[in-house]
Amino acid sequence: MLQVLYSGQTRELELSGTRRELLAFGQLLRGKAGSCDLSENRHPLPYERSLSEIAFREDPERDTASIVTEDRILRIQGGREALNLLADNIEDFASEADANDHCHVDSPTYDCIAPESDSLVIAFMR
Repeated sequence: MLQVLYSGQTRELELSGTRRELLAFGQLLRGKAGSCDLSENRHPLPYERSLSEIAFREDPERDTASIVTEDRILRIQGGREALNLLADNIEDFASEADANDHCHVDSPTYDCIAPESDSLVIAFMR
């Protein structure tokens, strides 16, 4: 099961799972709306806490994707093209990365990510 860890101090998130789980999540993001429960990590170091859910929805009024933590939920919303680009990044990482690799997805690096977004790191489950 996927897990998302969060640091309030740095506003950084780590989305991790197996290759298969990350690929499935990328496909899920291609829908209009959805959610998935997350695995809880009781020792999330170096992060502060573990989130319990990812909720996403397409918003045709937006050109970018917003990735924001609200309480224990990771909320992703954005235009279809931006959500597809995010899904592509997750799927490409899951398909091609080495087991110890990670990938940063954030506003300064990707034009499809809204500036108000939390910084997202994609990694394989440790």
